[in-house]
Amino acid sequence: MVYTQGQENFSVDRGLQELFSPDIGRLKLDANIVLGDFILNTLDSEGVVWVVTDIPGWWEAPRADVPDIARGFGDGSYEVRGRYNSRSFSIRGSFLVPKPSLVEAARDRLIAATANLARTGVWFKTGSDPIRAAYVTLNGDISIETENLRGRTNFEIGLRAADPIKYAWNDASPDGYAFAEVPVRNSATGVSGLGTITNIGNYSVPCFLEVSGPFAGPGTIFNRATEELIILTQGLKGPISRTVVNKQLTFNLATLKDIATLTTTEAHGFSVGDSVYVSGIDAPFDGDNLITAVPTDTTFNYEADAASIIPVAFKSLSAGFATIKTTEPHGLVTGSSIVVNGVDSVFDGVHTITSTPAANSLQFSKTRIPPRSVISASLISNIATINTSDVHQFILGETVTITGVGTNYNGTFEVTAIPSPTSFSYASTRTNARTIIKKQMVQDTVFLTTSAPHGFVAGENVNVTGVDLSLNGGYRIGDTPIPTDFSYRRVRTTQKTIVTKARSNNVATLTASQSHGFVVGEKVVVEGAGGGGTGDFNGTHTITSLPSSTTFTYANSGSNQVSTTIPTGGTARAGSRKIASILLAGNVITITTRDSHGAIFGEQITITGVGAPFDGTYTISAIPFLNVLECQKTAANVALISYPVDEETGATADVFVELSGTISLVNVTPNGQAEVGGSLPLTATGGTATVSGTIPETFTGGNIIKTQNVQFTPGLSGATAIVSADILEIDTQNREVAFNGEVEGARGRVDVLADFIKLAPGDNELEFIDSGNPEGETSLRVYYRSGWLG
Repeated sequence: MVYTQGQENFSVDRGLQELFSPDIGRLKLDANIVLGDFILNTLDSEGVVWVVTDIPGWWEAPRADVPDIARGFGDGSYEVRGRYNSRSFSIRGSFLVPKPSLVEAARDRLIAATANLARTGVWFKTGSDPIRAAYVTLNGDISIETENLRGRTNFEIGLRAADPIKYAWNDASPDGYAFAEVPVRNSATGVSGLGTITNIGNYSVPCFLEVSGPFAGPGTIFNRATEELIILTQGLKGPISRTVVNKQLTFNLATLKDIATLTTTEAHGFSVGDSVYVSGIDAPFDGDNLITAVPTDTTFNYEADAASIIPVAFKSLSAGFATIKTTEPHGLVTGSSIVVNGVDSVFDGVHTITSTPAANSLQFSKTRIPPRSVISASLISNIATINTSDVHQFILGETVTITGVGTNYNGTFEVTAIPSPTSFSYASTRTNARTIIKKQMVQDTVFLTTSAPHGFVAGENVNVTGVDLSLNGGYRIGDTPIPTDFSYRRVRTTQKTIVTKARSNNVATLTASQSHGFVVGEKVVVEGAGGGGTGDFNGTHTITSLPSSTTFTYANSGSNQVSTTIPTGGTARAGSRKIASILLAGNVITITTRDSHGAIFGEQITITGVGAPFDGTYTISAIPFLNVLECQKTAANVALISYPVDEETGATADVFVELSGTISLVNVTPNGQAEVGGSLPLTATGGTATVSGTIPETFTGGNIIKTQNVQFTPGLSGATAIVSADILEIDTQNREVAFNGEVEGARGRVDVLADFIKLAPGDNELEFIDSGNPEGETSLRVYYRSGWLG
């Protein structure tokens, strides 16, 4: 357009002309400045005039923040993307009161409207066409100062908008959004899939995008103005309506909820989490519900609300009747069937009310069970746990009497825990140290007798002290033949592990895992070697040869057998030892063996091949060294007799001390002690556990439930179930995606190649395509607010 000189002069003069000053006398109170719910530039109901004189910081653009990342000398800086900082501004104004007495109330209203802004933000709105808004919180002090006696009061409120954009506000929408809809491209109807959305501001703004099914997918949302693309990778289910033919209602005690089960005439296509609207049946089935399970393709479950649930306050049991007191009047009558849940194993279950003594109490028949059989028990960290053969119905805190289970368990205790319906626990400190009064050994197995029932169990470790130097130590209990006896195996120092066995021409050959130290003519006790062919390798045998330091042979009748590995447990130990020297002095026979003898103090031994006065059977009275032992003999002294090794042949005289492995039953003086750990592993046992048949009135929890179960009912008519369409929501400001209201897992439904879509200033042409269905019928809904920086 071409302007004349006169038109140009008029416009310049008009622009330079001074306007009237904006004093209060000329202000128009348009109520066009709003802070949350507090309206300014208005005359309120109390006759107070609220005037805003300025909003410094609101009109100009916010400060930009562009980082400076230096490059090499002379190259300037890297080009980087900056951002705008938050917007800080203030509201300055005055309020005018018709009389000074209203000043205080007006100040209170102003403080009430702004004080919470330190913690909770509100929308600040200005103007009218369009309204511009920012979400603000308090920034700095609130200044309120009365200027004159008339009551004119000036105020200033410092505010901060974290998002510096000023958004156009649509008063017709609760959230201030404008709304536009873009139908998906449809090749059959000629719908282009294009829609234009205008941002009337001067700055790009985010928006909310919403797509509902049916949407086959994949598909795209493209802003041609900004060339930003969002790919929708998965389809969305459309609304589904199904006819319902069967109904059922049951009560779930675990969740205390009624569970509705409906059957459709065809595969419904519903999923867990879908919202379903049921109609045409009756209460409590009808209404909006959330599907909790899909047992089959034609059935689905959801929670209903039909049963009456009344909390329990007290319980008691006497003379075959249980009494329950509720926290409120129960409204139940004699003969009603109820479910008691969460009280304890005695009271829980389905019962028929026999009487209602009061509005908040009721009774039903109940008899305690007889004593329960115990099948196993354990003791760990001073807590005994008993397992019963059947459900015991014992109650936490009641007294139980244990008999026949064992010394460590028997007695009367308070039940402290109920791990399962067939187990319970109580506190029990084990007496794990016992006095030893007798000892005995038979074939290297030691038997010790305690002064009282010991409570020890086979397999646990025991520490023996005060018996004798040979029997003291730590052992694993092998057996407890009677309540005051226990046994363990006393392993000799001469015992070796056997790894292989063989037999040829009635001669057995055994191989040890290490050098055995046996010599020809000594007896060896073999155990755990087992049979072979028609013969047994075990037993006491005389060594006939030593093929090597780890092998030895002995006569052994049986079929030939090639060398065979012996499973773990095969052993061989010395049953006799060759004597190197012997003497009798002061009624003490001192025997020195060629190798360590492995004898045990108190063991009976037999001397052979020496002659009078030595040959015979004795009891070891001392073991000074590993190859020396002593025993008592009343006779004249005999000087030392030595049996040297023949230097040419290496042979020695056949004189032996035989080890019987036996200690006669004798008293332990002074007494010894046996001590085991405080815990016991779970072991099978017998016995009984008994509780009282009466339970005094006790405070408790739990519920009484009057169910409204509906039996399976087929043949419904006119009943329907409708599941709403899937909805995918995309928040392009927070870059957040929600599927049917759930954020978790929804992000995978969207693939953003460039950036989340924003709306540039001016016209934005959005293109919406469902690639999986060229004849789609859904729409893209866009919720947006135009925006300004200045």
